Amino acid sequence: MGSYNYLGFAENTGVNVDKVKDTIGKYAVGVGTTRHECGTIDTQQELESRLAEYLGVESTIVFGMGFATNAANLPTLAGKGSLIISDEYNHASLILGCRKSGASIAVFKHNDMKDLESKIRLNIIAGQRRTHRPWKKIIIVVEGIYSME
Repeated sequence: MGSYNYLGFAENTGVNVDKVKDTIGKYAVGVGTTRHECGTIDTQQELESRLAEYLGVESTIVFGMGFATNAANLPTLAGKGSLIISDEYNHASLILGCRKSGASIAVFKHNDMKDLESKIRLNIIAGQRRTHRPWKKIIIVVEGIYSME
């Protein structure tokens, strides 16, 4: 039997209980959602800042997975003139978001970095379809934990 309780956070015993109680005391209880829907809290910004520093990039965006979240956020990140390169096992919500964005889409073999590199190289060389202009933006879409495996 499977579930989405990957890290055990749905349990009411164990090491997470005290931390959860402290967090509820500080932030109250609410739905897990993106800032587009309910605003931003300091821990989101801290996580994104630390992740950007760790990766050596200017910025990052982190949000919990939900069907509407995935389908709605990708179109805000990419559009016409953009290229999305997507893992073949991405969830249906991410695939829908890619399609709704209006961007061109290339798919690479699941977790295959050589295939991903090949897709990146080919698409940079070829440029946009018909015009061959450089892509305005290239976004690689992957999941942290794949439910479709």
